[in-house]
Amino acid sequence: MRARRGFAGAVAMVMAVALTGQAPASAQGGFRESLPADLPDGPAKEGFDIDRFSNFGNGWFETFYVEEPEWLRTVLDEGRLEPATRVLVFDTADGKLALLQEQMSFHHLAQGTAGGKDWLATF
Repeated sequence: MRARRGFAGAVAMVMAVALTGQAPASAQGGFRESLPADLPDGPAKEGFDIDRFSNFGNGWFETFYVEEPEWLRTVLDEGRLEPATRVLVFDTADGKLALLQEQMSFHHLAQGTAGGKDWLATF
């Protein structure tokens, strides 16, 4: 009797885990705690609803601080970025900003200032 390809692959993974003693991240289980929120003592800006605030995942990822943004057209024209590169595009007070999906997949949070206003992107 032949094993199905998916089943054989699962068996191979289980055997690899057994031999190396390392389980994949999805199989490690356990609960990961969030770090405490570091909120300012002052009054919140008008319109801020603390009931919508969530501390879930705080401290799990390293925030990507965008300090020197570059024009997308310039980076493409200089050949420093492939045209097919996936980006996350959003509006800021200074215009549209594009972040590399590859970077955001690692950091999950990016923040900076544009047009005198702070922005935050999550992915």
